[in-house]
Amino acid sequence: MEAELDSSHAQYIKITITGLIVKPELISVMAKILQHPEYLDKNTLWNLRKANMGLSIWDFKEIVGVLRLYKPERKSFADKAALLVPGQFNSAMAEMFVTMSKLLPIKYRVFNDWDKAEDYLCS
Repeated sequence: MEAELDSSHAQYIKITITGLIVKPELISVMAKILQHPEYLDKNTLWNLRKANMGLSIWDFKEIVGVLRLYKPERKSFADKAALLVPGQFNSAMAEMFVTMSKLLPIKYRVFNDWDKAEDYLCS
């Protein structure tokens, strides 16, 4: 799994992931994002269109558990995250993660269309 961060957009940080998504590396990328100097001010767009899902439901539960430990430094922060995924299988898997993450301070949504994901983040 490879990840590239791009914070050049005014409204969001783009994270592009390629290859097989595996839990330890994904948690590492999430930790980097949570510590990014612009994280509180910018939403996140997870571009997973060239990635392969290698996560189980148990992996999702563990990832949500790790994210539950995150406490934003301020009450008001950029709290939207768009998961841009290809196809129905990846959408279904991502939707399971979204359901499990409902109690987190971050609002995840799944998209198959770049423009719709960007509209969500910039609205």
